[in-house]
Amino acid sequence: MKKLLITGAGPNGITGRLIKEYFADKYVLFTPGSRDLDLTNDASVASYFTQNKIDYVIHCATFRPTSVDKSHFVDEELESNLRMFYSLAAQSDKFEKMIYFGSGAEFDKSQPIVNVSEDDFGRSIPKNKYGLAKYIMNDFARTSRNIYNFRLFGTINKYERFTKNVISNLCVKAIKGLPVKLRQDCRFSFVDISDILPLLDYALSNNLNYHDYNIVMDQNYLLSDIARIIIDLTGKNQEQEINNPGLNLEYTASNDRIKSEFSVRFTPIEEAVKQVYDYYYQIKDTIDISDIDARWK
Repeated sequence: MKKLLITGAGPNGITGRLIKEYFADKYVLFTPGSRDLDLTNDASVASYFTQNKIDYVIHCATFRPTSVDKSHFVDEELESNLRMFYSLAAQSDKFEKMIYFGSGAEFDKSQPIVNVSEDDFGRSIPKNKYGLAKYIMNDFARTSRNIYNFRLFGTINKYERFTKNVISNLCVKAIKGLPVKLRQDCRFSFVDISDILPLLDYALSNNLNYHDYNIVMDQNYLLSDIARIIIDLTGKNQEQEINNPGLNLEYTASNDRIKSEFSVRFTPIEEAVKQVYDYYYQIKDTIDISDIDARWK
C-alpha cells in the first residue's frame, strides 16, 4: 500500500481524526503530532519525507488562536500557517499529490461573499491575516504541479467544539434549555464534514482538472434556519433570539466545479444537523456550559 501523511490528525485534530479513520485500511498512514514533527521547521520536514518515502499528503493542521482575545496572535497566525504549508510544498518533488483545506476567507470576509465560484478568486485580497494566509496558499497551489485546495466555508461536524462552531453551540444551548441565541443572522454555505471523505479518496486516486474546489452543499442557509431545525429536534416550544437586527455579511459559494468533475452526494441539512444534536444530547450531562458564549460576545 502507498503511504499517506495526514497532518493535524492527533488527539485534538477534528477533521484530521476523521480522515485518519476513513483511510485506515486504504494506505499506510503517518499521523505525527507536533512533538513528532514540527511542520514549521523546514529541515525537520525534509528529513521526515526522505526517511519515510511519503506518497500522498492531506494537510489538515492549522494554527488558530485559542484565546478569546486574539489580537496578540494575528502575526503568529499568518506566519505559522504559511510556514507549515510551505515546508510541505517544498517537498513536492518527493510526493505524488498534496491536498489541503482552504477557506472561503480567501475571498475577503470584509465584504459579502455571495455564491462565489473558483474563478472569482483574486478579485479582492483578504484584510484579515488568516484569510491572507489561505489566499497566498491558493495562489501558490494554482500554479503548482501537484498541490490541491479543497476550500471549505461552513462545516457541520459533531466533533467540533461548541465554543468554536456555531451549529454545535446552538445544539448545546437547545439541549441545556438555554435561549437559542444568535449574535446576528447570516447566510452560509455549509458541508457535512463526512461528505468530504469520498471526495478526498477520489482526488488521491485520479487526475484532477483544477487545483482548487469549493466544497459546499447545493443550497445555502440562514443561521436562523439552522436554529429552527435544532429547536424542532428538541420537541419543545423554545424561543429563538437574535441580538442584532439585519444580516451579517453573506458567506456563500457555488459548487458547480466539484459537481462537474466528482461524483458527489451531499448529506441533507436536516440529517447533518441531527447528527450533531444527537451527539451532544448523548453527552449532555458532561457538558460544561460556563463559557458557551465566549466566542460570540
